[in-house]
Amino acid sequence: MSLPSELRYSQNFLHSPALVTKLVSLAQLAPGGTVLEVGPGKGIITKALAEAVGETGRAVAVELDGRLAETVRAQLRSLKQVEIVAGDILTFDLAALPAGYAAFANVPFNITSALLEKLLNPASGPAQAHLILQTDALVATDDYGTAAETLKSLMIHPLYEIEIVHHFNRLDFSPQPAVETALFAFMKRAAPLVTPGEYVLYKDFLAVVSKDRAGEGGWRRLFSKAQLAQLDTPDGLVMGRGLKAQTADGILAAFQVFTRTPAKHREVSGAWAALREEQERREQVNREGGHRRNTRPPRR
Repeated sequence: MSLPSELRYSQNFLHSPALVTKLVSLAQLAPGGTVLEVGPGKGIITKALAEAVGETGRAVAVELDGRLAETVRAQLRSLKQVEIVAGDILTFDLAALPAGYAAFANVPFNITSALLEKLLNPASGPAQAHLILQTDALVATDDYGTAAETLKSLMIHPLYEIEIVHHFNRLDFSPQPAVETALFAFMKRAAPLVTPGEYVLYKDFLAVVSKDRAGEGGWRRLFSKAQLAQLDTPDGLVMGRGLKAQTADGILAAFQVFTRTPAKHREVSGAWAALREEQERREQVNREGGHRRNTRPPRR
């Protein structure tokens, strides 16, 4: 099946049923449960998810491209537990799914930021999710070559535990991606590390402090010298270094101190939305350019 030209470079499709079966088994989906899939594409993952939840379960697959949705719906019409929704996952009502649902997706690179924020939220996020992502979306490398946090991983950390459960070979996909890719598992925390009522404030805080090295710039606007000294500990912030040098625990400790100074909260108000607008502009450029920078062109 040929793909629409606008999708050909925005998503990299798995082509081995055996590999897909292995990946879905890692999610340990319960028979009778509900699983949400983002972007079923050719339906190879959808079929495996449907088999995992069984005839008493439900596999809901949301596909942006109407032609692909119709094709997959026809291909899987014998699986009554499959529901193909033609629509945009970024506007899909997650709250309509039952509590405790799972999610699985081979995420198009050009919606990574928006999808992570949409899906892994404190109000209607899944109990667990397994997402195929660019590795560097959630794992950075610091100046010493050590794995470090990213802005996205810090956004998710208070709500979900994050683990890489499979590393891919680029040959696993068609077309081949030009970046390293992994299957990430997200398990919802029994008790979030940031309360739902403070989560918007937490994201605004992240957006501000991500732009400067700890102890400088925006940090000085948000914290007194005494507070920064309090946070400068072996298990806290690394002063004079950027976000990649900080631990999730250090950032959370700083946020907890910040919450105790309500007069400073207005300093960060709206910062996350502004950052997302900036990211969206960059992602729009990628979409208009066919996103070829992250994809190996097909061999001729």
